Amino acid sequence: MSSENTEQKENFLTKFISGKLIPFSSKFAQNKYVRSIGSGSMGLMAIIMIGAIFNLLNSIAIDPYQAFLTNSGLGPILKAVYDASINYMGLFMTVSVAYNAASIFDHDDLKFNNALIALVGYLILIPLTANDAGDSLINMNYLGSRGAFLAFIVALLATKLNIFIVDKKITIKMPEGVPANVAGSFTAIIPGTVFVLVCCVLRGLFSLTPYGNILDAVYTILQTPLANITGSLPGFIILVLVAQILWFFGIHGSYTVLAILYPIWFTFIGDNMAAAAAGQTIPHMWNVSMYDFACNGGCGCTLGLVLVMVLFAKSKRYKSFSKLVLPCGIFNINEPLVFGMPMVMNFMFLIPFILVPILSLLLAYVFIQLGLMPIPTGIIGFNAMPIFIYGVLQGSWKIGVYQIIATLMSAAIWYPFFKAADKMALEEEKSAEKAGN
Repeated sequence: MSSENTEQKENFLTKFISGKLIPFSSKFAQNKYVRSIGSGSMGLMAIIMIGAIFNLLNSIAIDPYQAFLTNSGLGPILKAVYDASINYMGLFMTVSVAYNAASIFDHDDLKFNNALIALVGYLILIPLTANDAGDSLINMNYLGSRGAFLAFIVALLATKLNIFIVDKKITIKMPEGVPANVAGSFTAIIPGTVFVLVCCVLRGLFSLTPYGNILDAVYTILQTPLANITGSLPGFIILVLVAQILWFFGIHGSYTVLAILYPIWFTFIGDNMAAAAAGQTIPHMWNVSMYDFACNGGCGCTLGLVLVMVLFAKSKRYKSFSKLVLPCGIFNINEPLVFGMPMVMNFMFLIPFILVPILSLLLAYVFIQLGLMPIPTGIIGFNAMPIFIYGVLQGSWKIGVYQIIATLMSAAIWYPFFKAADKMALEEEKSAEKAGN
């Protein structure tokens, strides 16, 4: 009876995963709105990394070095690079998402003008203040990561409205022979005017609300609650668990989970980097680094497995395979391992594949709570860096030491599972040799 109950539970779980979870995840990852936000966010990696590097150079806590930056005047110059990149993230995000969305919604011809129209709309919605001299001023907080969610909304709204009007052929048509860039500019006039009017109406309506403007409303109603939902240990464990289950069934679980998390993580960048530069505690702990800690060597924390394979493999199969996957694993690329070993639908490795990432995340949480390492800054774009180097870039050599310890822990857990697989491979090779003789 107990075996029947177990079988029924397994059948229910299998049906749920294959019938509900995987189709939903696939549809979610392929959703055009989600892809637009994801592609737009990823397009800003270069700007974020440049800002992060200059912020790091400006905030190294060594007194002689800081004195040199002050006396030489280099400090403000380095900070200017940070300000010009991170503190305008809302503007960059609007342009990038709108530009990519036009392509994803099958209108490559509208990309450039769509990005400009969305940017104008975003700026219309930003509230202005004035100084004593009557000069108009913009609060920089409204241009940075605080405005990321509004950037997503504005960019997608501009895209859909632009495409709708163009598809309805409500545009100014130029004669044949007019250069494409000139014709495109005239095509954008009517959609751009309509979108600008929509943004003006939104600005006026939200000025009548207790929030005062749409950005503060979006930040309060959407951005902050979403950050709180994913900003906890249980929430992160669930997300990692979902990603690993999807990977096990051959679906790119990280794409599904990161599509949810990246928009939220982008809103953390400004606050976290400003705190790091000021030597203060990082305010947003559940950032990209905490997820990366569950992916040392790639999904499943397989760097430990790769090291075990390199050091202890006896079969020819895994000795050869280890030489292929080691360089990839060092730089957190493990698709060759996941699909080549394989991990997909391989129940021999299911337990460590799901367990090790969660334990690595828990270990990071414990280290932070005990004060053994600081909260990582959460700079997006460094996930391809080798362990320890990644930790240093995220704020401290202590984070790098944690990564080494976590990798050794993962190796210890992966070891018995790999040895069992290696023993089977070795026996198969010996049998093949005997059969050949």
